[in-house]
Amino acid sequence: MLKKLLLVVIIALAAFVIYKGPSGVIGLLFMSHSAKPAAVEQTDILGQPVGKNGQKVLVAYFSWGGNTRKVAAKIHGLTGGDLYEIRTAEPYPADYKPAVEIAKKELEQNLRPQLGGTLPDLTQYDVIILGYPIWWGIEPMAVKTFVESADLSGKTILPFATSGGSGMEESVADLRKTLPNADVKDGLLANISSKIEPWLKSNGML
Repeated sequence: MLKKLLLVVIIALAAFVIYKGPSGVIGLLFMSHSAKPAAVEQTDILGQPVGKNGQKVLVAYFSWGGNTRKVAAKIHGLTGGDLYEIRTAEPYPADYKPAVEIAKKELEQNLRPQLGGTLPDLTQYDVIILGYPIWWGIEPMAVKTFVESADLSGKTILPFATSGGSGMEESVADLRKTLPNADVKDGLLANISSKIEPWLKSNGML
């Protein structure tokens, strides 16, 4: 009987750990089996994913070297919603110089390269967080193809960019010209990752 009683006490104590509080007081903490609940994707009444701010959010990005892709993944992890990579039907060359030459030609001739894959229905989103590298001072022309694929009137556009040295003010101005009926917010040059979360908070995304 005594052994059974001791066993019950040991099992009960195993559910607690001793801790020392900030004031130096020794206490007991109950250890739950699920101290960290699994992340639950937020959805609307139709079961479609929404951002953590309750709006329908799309993080869409074009990436050539991979830097913008990494930033987009971080932003998506913070905001939730959907993630989409803008791809051209004919990929740009992997080498820098040939890719730059093609980008310059597209800009000078105001071309709209054809995109590959199935485009998302942009009209369903409240906010589009749009990422791209800075090419010749503005966003790549493939991004123009993307934003012109649907009527984005009344949508909120949050641009972010990666750059080797150029600013993104010119690209934001260009997007506002391209999307006169959308609310294009001031962008974030996301080369420094510590600036991402404050920028999202300031725009009501977190």
